Amino acid sequence: KGAGRAAAVLRSIGGGRRSAIELRSCPREASRRELSIGASVAPFDAGIVPKAFAMRALDGTLFKYGPKSANVAFRYGKNDKVAIVVGGLTDGLFATSYVDPLCRELDGLGISTVQTLLTSSHQGYGVCSLDEDAGELADLVSALQRESDPPVSRYGVIGHSTGCQDAVRFCLRGGKPDFVVLQAPVSDRESLGMHGQTEKNIKLAEDLVAQSGGQEVLMPLSTQEDGSPITARRFLSLAAKGGDDEAFSSDLTDTELKNLLGHMDGVPTLVLQSGADEYIPHSEVDAVGQAKRLAAAMGSRARSIVIEGGSHALEDHTDEAVSTIKSFIMEVMLP
Repeated sequence: KGAGRAAAVLRSIGGGRRSAIELRSCPREASRRELSIGASVAPFDAGIVPKAFAMRALDGTLFKYGPKSANVAFRYGKNDKVAIVVGGLTDGLFATSYVDPLCRELDGLGISTVQTLLTSSHQGYGVCSLDEDAGELADLVSALQRESDPPVSRYGVIGHSTGCQDAVRFCLRGGKPDFVVLQAPVSDRESLGMHGQTEKNIKLAEDLVAQSGGQEVLMPLSTQEDGSPITARRFLSLAAKGGDDEAFSSDLTDTELKNLLGHMDGVPTLVLQSGADEYIPHSEVDAVGQAKRLAAAMGSRARSIVIEGGSHALEDHTDEAVSTIKSFIMEVMLP
């Protein structure tokens, strides 16, 4: 899920105290732009940027929060309240089009935004797991609370796509955010089921696991439309019923959803579903009804909102996404 998401993807800075880098950019409207990381570098010709792509720029702090090479995050704003943004499969920074304007809106409320990279970001998702993601999110929160300036006193998590599973797993593993936003909590299994090769690839993955002797084994590259390596175990986690990534499927009973999501009870949670999400099999799944079921499974402090006509990443409903998330965070984080 994410920019390329699972359906397309799975076809069928230093030691000791964490270092920080200040990022500065010149005005967005300039015809030539310059990025500084501690010192100026040569400006580049904006003409090389495809005309259809609108460059996004934020000033903030890039910092290392954990021991792994991918454990880098970007903080916008210098407030003691923080919203952590976690993207989906294949995502990195600026996971969705609403992240940039949301950062600016929240900063105006005294809430900073932290966009994080995990080992599973970009093309790393196939050799990682939700538990690993949750552990790295815990490292990030620890760094923000103990070593950032100013130290973070309160925080929440905004998950997009598979980032929603990460947020839920983080809470299961002991994370205590002040709020959670689940934007596009879609079932990977149901999404992958929309593609004809999935059942064949599930059988292949099961055979590989059975023959592996407990070792990790990669799926053939031919099963990967985006070229990312993926283990048979992670493929089954995403594609098979009852896999480790299972959390939001519509064919789960209310009791099964409660077993998977009931630990969210007490955490203010917004289930923000897209009414026209392209990764939902709409002929089989009622997006509005499923969003309500997910919220009900998470207890009395969870609610659902559906953005009618919205796509998976809400790139066509950016303003509505920002205003909806902002209003929810204001309600739970501000006096």
